[in-house]
Amino acid sequence: MASKPPPWSNTPATQTEGSARVANGLPSLQSVLKRSLDASEGQKSLHVVAPGGDLILEYIDESSAAEPMCWQVASESLATKSPYFSALLHPEKFAEGRYLSQHRQGLNDDLDSQLNTRASGEIGLPKIQIPASRVIQLCGSEALGLFLQALCLDSMTDREVETFKNGLKNETPSAVAKFIHIADAFNSPSVAYDLLKNEYLFGRKDNTRAFRRFDTALLRLKEDRVRQIIMISIFLKEYSIARTMMHSLLLGGSRLWVHGVEVPSSEYLQWQYLPNGIEEELYSRRQFVLNTITDLQAHFLRVYGALEDTEEPKPAPVRPSLGLAFSTSTPNRSFQCRAGLDNASQCDLFQLGQMTRFFAMRAKTIFLGSNLLDPDFDLDDSENEADDVDQDRALAALPSDILALITSLKQFPDYQIDMNHGSCGVRRRLLPILPCIEKYLLDPGALLGIDLHTWSQQPNDQRWKKRRRQHKVEIRFEKIVKVEFPHQQPRVPLPSEDAALLFTARKRNWEA
Repeated sequence: MASKPPPWSNTPATQTEGSARVANGLPSLQSVLKRSLDASEGQKSLHVVAPGGDLILEYIDESSAAEPMCWQVASESLATKSPYFSALLHPEKFAEGRYLSQHRQGLNDDLDSQLNTRASGEIGLPKIQIPASRVIQLCGSEALGLFLQALCLDSMTDREVETFKNGLKNETPSAVAKFIHIADAFNSPSVAYDLLKNEYLFGRKDNTRAFRRFDTALLRLKEDRVRQIIMISIFLKEYSIARTMMHSLLLGGSRLWVHGVEVPSSEYLQWQYLPNGIEEELYSRRQFVLNTITDLQAHFLRVYGALEDTEEPKPAPVRPSLGLAFSTSTPNRSFQCRAGLDNASQCDLFQLGQMTRFFAMRAKTIFLGSNLLDPDFDLDDSENEADDVDQDRALAALPSDILALITSLKQFPDYQIDMNHGSCGVRRRLLPILPCIEKYLLDPGALLGIDLHTWSQQPNDQRWKKRRRQHKVEIRFEKIVKVEFPHQQPRVPLPSEDAALLFTARKRNWEA
């Protein structure tokens, strides 16, 4: 995970030192003076991080009325483990460092009055204020305190260190993700990595084995929890866990993907938009899966005459024994009725009506609209508001979980026009095909997740959207029986590759 200085809010830089502070991601001396003068005079919460610490760090969240937070820390530990504090407390770089150095020498009177950064009256320690930033506001003072504890482990007793590590190991993914974000913002990711690697349990009391294999129980986790685990596992290079949770996020969907993927316009937490193209790839893969399900529905709508066949004309099947009962007025299409009776047309129309009603009203996987309306014509505001409400209700009714969508398709009714057509209908043809899609969604190997071991390699063959998509897949019941490429090329016999071939195919023959 890339390291970067904390994105402090705009702080004016006056003089050479001010410019150097801003260039290093630190607040200007002017802002330090202002913050110190505006500091609250009330009682502040003091948390003893290092019992023998020689410095008080104070944080005031200017965006809220929360009580200022103070931590007693060891300045040497901070400077040793954090490049940010190493620069901030350096006696020759910034005012805070000079103040701390002169306080140690008993020469802090002039600088103390200049900065109004005075020693604590109770324990006689110098006090320095941590500038407020958007990162700290997003993560909270608890995450900042956790980070300061991690920096000061060298100043704790063995028992205190053990207590801290055990507590961190069992922390919630939310707290740990914020801890990592803070550490990364303060340019100290190695501090978090060394503490968490091979130790963190991802919020589980026993072990992380359950996160290494996909199970439908993972779909019950909230989206933020799933995203936090993805972020933590990427940071700790636990790629098997990351792949499983990405598979889960892809199946469950995201509230951030309703109108496509966009980078947040304001400051955001790292798990709210996954880096390095991962967010876009997961969204793209989900769309490929949904497009495959749509293609399956379109196949049956097409063979029953509701959609035109976009392929080149094919010779009509020869069924001489069935006579006129299987001839239609539409070229290259035969009746789907299997009874061989004179009412084959009525049978097909009945099945088409049932299918359209089920897809549109019960499964809610197709939308029946109108081509007569001008999309640029605006109705009055009241009608627009009603349309927006109806659209929101339709989006809410559609299951975001792809497995729930497959389950809804399995509820397809088994209706016939009369008892003589018992072998007719879409259900007996649709249900045997659904397992071909479902098996790749339920595979414990999380086949739809991204394999991060090779994700950064170039060229990246894992990106589904960049595949040439020139192949054709033939499916018979629950199996892929053939893959045709326009040019001969080797096929890797891996389940993950088969899944990619199915979902990215240019053409699928669902009933080969």
